[in-house]
Order: sequence, then C-alpha cells, then structure tokens
Amino acid sequence: ASAPPRRQAPGPRGLQTAGAQQTRGTANRPLQTGAGGLRGRPPPDKGEKVVNCKPKNQDEQEIPFRLREIMRSRQEMKNPLSSKKRRKEAQVAFRRTLEKEARGMEPDIVVPKFKQRKGESDGAYIQRMEQEAQHVMFLSKNQASRHPEVQVASKKEKSDRKKSFQRRRLDKARQKKEARAADRLEQELLQDTVKFGEVVLQPPELTAKPRRSETRDQPCQKSLMLRKLLIPSSVSQPLTISLAQQRIMQEERDRAVQAYRALKQQQQKQSTLPPKLPSHTQRTLGAQP
Repeated sequence: ASAPPRRQAPGPRGLQTAGAQQTRGTANRPLQTGAGGLRGRPPPDKGEKVVNCKPKNQDEQEIPFRLREIMRSRQEMKNPLSSKKRRKEAQVAFRRTLEKEARGMEPDIVVPKFKQRKGESDGAYIQRMEQEAQHVMFLSKNQASRHPEVQVASKKEKSDRKKSFQRRRLDKARQKKEARAADRLEQELLQDTVKFGEVVLQPPELTAKPRRSETRDQPCQKSLMLRKLLIPSSVSQPLTISLAQQRIMQEERDRAVQAYRALKQQQQKQSTLPPKLPSHTQRTLGAQP
C-alpha cells in the first residue's frame, strides 16, 4: 500500500503551484464566445441591440442593414404606385369616417366573425357562438325601422374655393387650346402647296390692301389709261327690272332726247338771224337824215 501524498504547507511556493495549476486549467479550456463576448462579460438583455456578431455562415457575406434600408427607399422612390396606394387608402379611410358620422349615433349592427381561440374547447366555442348570435338577433329585433331604399343620398357639394380653382383650371386649358388652334391655322396659311409640274413665270401680285390705307398718287407717277382699261371696273351690274319700269324709263329717255333736239334747233335758228341792236341805238339811227 502506497503512502498518502504529503500536504504542503502554505507558502510562496505553494501559492505559486496553485496559480500554475489554475493557469494550466484555464489554458486547456476553450474560450466561450457568443452574443455576450468573452466568458466574464454578462449576456446582453433582450431589448439591447446586438452589434458586430459573427456571421451565421462563414461562406456568405450578408448585406449590411443600412445598405438594405437605402436600397428599399430607392425602390420605393422608383415605384410611384406605393404613394398612390397610400393616398387611396387614406381617402377610403376618410370616406368611411364621413359615412359613420352621417349615420349618426346609431351605427349598424356588426356581424361577428367566429374563430376558435387557442386552448378553447369545442363546447365553449359552440356556446360562445350561440351567445353572440342571440345578442345579434336581439339587437336586430329592437332596432328602429329604417328604409334605406327610400332615403336619397345627399349630393356632395363642392366648396367655393374648389369651384373657383376648377373654373380657373378650365379657363387656362381653354386658352391653351385656342392658342394652339390659332398657331396651327397660321402655320397652314403660311404653308404654300405647290403642285407637281407647276411652273411660275412671275412673282405673285398683292391685290389685297391693308385696312385704313389711303392710296395717294405721287406727283411724279401717273397711271396710264391702258391700265385703267385693263383693270376690271368695280361698277355693279344693274339688277333685273320689270317691263313697266323699262317702259317708263324708255319714255323718260325719249322725252329727254326730244327736249335736247328742240333746244339745239332753237340755238341754230338764233345763230342764223341778224343780231338785234339796242333800242337807243335804233332811235339814234332813225333821227339821222
């Protein structure tokens, strides 16, 4: 039988040996790392944000959280449907609130939706359904009679500000449309369509005169008589007259011709007769021997 080992007295050598044994044991034991870091650090709380954790898979590099947020915001900016969808949902919610206010203090009876809860037995579930159904039936029997088919939906009246805004918008649209039509008409008037094979021998003559323009002949310029003959006369053609008017006009013309001929004959007779002397001249000639 072997003798038991001798116990060493405490001293500097004994303390040194115990420290060496503890160091050897700690060196051989692997370090525990994780969410809390080293072994001596306390584990983080559930609400604390964990930073600089080691990746789940060493072969895959995950996208950082901030970069994912930037990518998501850029995708939302590119897709305009999200903002439209949010706006539409807000409009629907606002309309529902208005409908609730219009109904008054007596809202419609809410129809329950049955769903078995977690840990609820079948008997308790059936009993709860029967109680809710009885409650809905009681409310429907004691509810005031309403005739929704007779009630006329009130028309939504637009505010004056909205009406004036829409009126200004329509006026601007109409003015733009008229300006575009005027520009299009001007372009069509300025455009000259030349037919295929058309030959031009001289430049065009401008016959139209500007309004409020007065034509004055220059002292050094005189128009030829031939030009007046070539220019078509602006005298309007006589209208068709009846036979009675034609007969009256012919008689007036004949009467004027007869009067003119009688006047000419009288002038010829007066020219053939000797001139008459004055009365005092005749007396003087008669007194002479």
